[in-house]
Amino acid sequence: MDSEIIDAVTGWDSAPAGRGYGGLRSLADDGFTGAVVAGMTWGFMLNGRLLGVFDGTVADFEGESFEAHRAPDPALPLLYAMRETGGDIRAQYYTEETPLGDADGTLSAGGFTGYVELSENVLSGDYYVVYHGGKSMSAAFVGNSKRLVTGDDAFERASDEVGIYKVYDVDLDLVDIPEPESDEDEDAAGVAAAGGEADATDTSEEPEVPTTTTADEPSTTAAADDVASERAADGEDNPADGEPEPATADTPASAEPPAETAADPEPSTPDDDGTETTDNPSAGPIESQSPEPAETEAAATDRPASDEPASPMSEGPVVADAPQKNGEASSPDPLAEDGATDDDVFSAEAQWRNARSIPSLDPRDAKGEAVDDRPGTPRSRRGNTTQATHHRPSRSGTGGEARPSPKDQSNQQQSQPTEQTPDEPAVDPAEAESLKERVEALATERDRLESERNALREERDEHRSRAEELEDRVAELESEVERLRDRLDEAGVRSTDRSMSADEALRGTNLFVRYAQKGQATLEKAHDGQASREEVIENLRLEHHTTFDTEGLGIDGQPYEEFLRGTPEYGFAKWVVTDLLYEIGETGNRSSLAGVFDSIPKADRIELYGSVSVPIGDGETESRQFDVIVRDQMGEPLFVANLNDSRDPATQPMVTQLIKDSKAVADAKETLGSAFVVTRSFFEPEALEAATAETGGGLLSRSKRKSFVKLSRKQGYHLCLVEARGGEFHLNVPDL
Repeated sequence: MDSEIIDAVTGWDSAPAGRGYGGLRSLADDGFTGAVVAGMTWGFMLNGRLLGVFDGTVADFEGESFEAHRAPDPALPLLYAMRETGGDIRAQYYTEETPLGDADGTLSAGGFTGYVELSENVLSGDYYVVYHGGKSMSAAFVGNSKRLVTGDDAFERASDEVGIYKVYDVDLDLVDIPEPESDEDEDAAGVAAAGGEADATDTSEEPEVPTTTTADEPSTTAAADDVASERAADGEDNPADGEPEPATADTPASAEPPAETAADPEPSTPDDDGTETTDNPSAGPIESQSPEPAETEAAATDRPASDEPASPMSEGPVVADAPQKNGEASSPDPLAEDGATDDDVFSAEAQWRNARSIPSLDPRDAKGEAVDDRPGTPRSRRGNTTQATHHRPSRSGTGGEARPSPKDQSNQQQSQPTEQTPDEPAVDPAEAESLKERVEALATERDRLESERNALREERDEHRSRAEELEDRVAELESEVERLRDRLDEAGVRSTDRSMSADEALRGTNLFVRYAQKGQATLEKAHDGQASREEVIENLRLEHHTTFDTEGLGIDGQPYEEFLRGTPEYGFAKWVVTDLLYEIGETGNRSSLAGVFDSIPKADRIELYGSVSVPIGDGETESRQFDVIVRDQMGEPLFVANLNDSRDPATQPMVTQLIKDSKAVADAKETLGSAFVVTRSFFEPEALEAATAETGGGLLSRSKRKSFVKLSRKQGYHLCLVEARGGEFHLNVPDL
């Protein structure tokens, strides 16, 4: 597992977890979204589904206690699972050429599974869009703190970024949570026992009438048993039949629905002879293919007692025709002539019982009209009806003539009024005229829309042509930019890709006092007089650290490093740690400016545009802002300074404000040695008078310390006024 992912997941909220596979299944039932960890094995879950197991297998959870961490957003488990699974880089794009929104639309429409990562050349953070089956979720980790942003906000931020994003195609396989081993053995034993019983039933009897049953229709065999029982009941309702009727597939007969056959109350006449029921073994294949033989008995017991007289043939299904009157022939069944077999009626009955649509209420159903003869009957339905036709032998009257069934006679009687129905009246002329006007209006609307479509096509072609011209122009300008960049590189001028304001750049910058070799000349040795100025300058390094990436960054049209070295803040910091120590020592002011001289060797970090917190009572603090703050290794302030970067002279309010803020810092921090006011021009007389009045300077001053702001008998700091002109700094107050 990636260490960043582990750190992120362990920071999620904990969730109650059980033990072993049971605990995993409990989380799955609750629709848990997050991560589970057992020892060194990690797993990620989304909506109760186990997306993957890493650094181990799912067997590592068996019988073990594990921890569960609930994800703050469902995108994270899916993203981490895909990153750990790994995938192939499908594509790579630059956002300026192919926007992220365009790629998102294409991936969603294509049912893509994987993720998009936008992190290369992006300074603000890492952005992800994760897909599963075309559905997407977004997540972003913004800033150095990796602050999590999700949902539409994350996607909008990613769409606004400029950088390179990669499309990873990931094949993610869900992991099944196993059942406990004891349950698996019981299930396997039950399946084996059921299979043995089915095999015994299949081999005990030889079928005479084959039936077809598919695995997709498990209820078909049960329905077939119900039909067989109904057929048997029909055969038993004919007490006048002395002999069983032979069941052959050569004689056409009407294929009545099983319900109608069972409910027909008319018994057959004594003229019906030569009937024969099917043999008992013919029931074998039907019973063997039924998953629940008891259903057949239950279906048979649902019939009224009057329809089930005791009969020795009740053990097997009896196939019989509907009752017919003497001298009437049964109507031929067109579906039977198509070659349907005896077992088709059972599959047709099963399909009828499994139907999910509402039965048709068309009056033609009552007239005996065949389903295949209706207009609009689907071809596939007709095929099913043909397959469901059951061939039965017709009962012969005298001379073998066919006689119509009672239902056919009823259909003929019902069809007579239909033939006498008068012709329908003609269409109303007013209505016809209204329809013509409607047609003309629609035609006019169609012509208008066609014209509008043609105009839009022309406009589209114009825009497309314009876009091509602009693309050519963009390519031309890009080539010109590359040419100019090459010339700048040849001239030694560095180009910048990004820009930032000067204030923002300085606020995110810290300078550090470092040495090439600590055993050589340092400020401590210079303080003790053991190193010359040149040796210290050669060994000292003023390094910078920023809270942002400086590669390709431009400030006011300059590369960042050139800009930094040209600022008065950087120049003042360098003057303090390289020149001021020697100026004080060489002029014999070590004791009179001891607070400054002794603090310079302690300088470790220089903060630009920083602040110092001072207490104001009741446990509350207040920040004091300064342009430059020199701190020691413990972060305590040694010097504070404000700079006047304009060409106007420094005023009295500037000096007074610095004195006010520095006093508050000196009261709270005994390490403060001096406060500086730096100007690029000069100081107004009022500003000098304010400094003199605060330090008690002048001809009558008895203090041995120059320009010293006294806070108590032993505590205070020096107030210094510095002028910076031509890149050089001069200490104006106190006068060295």
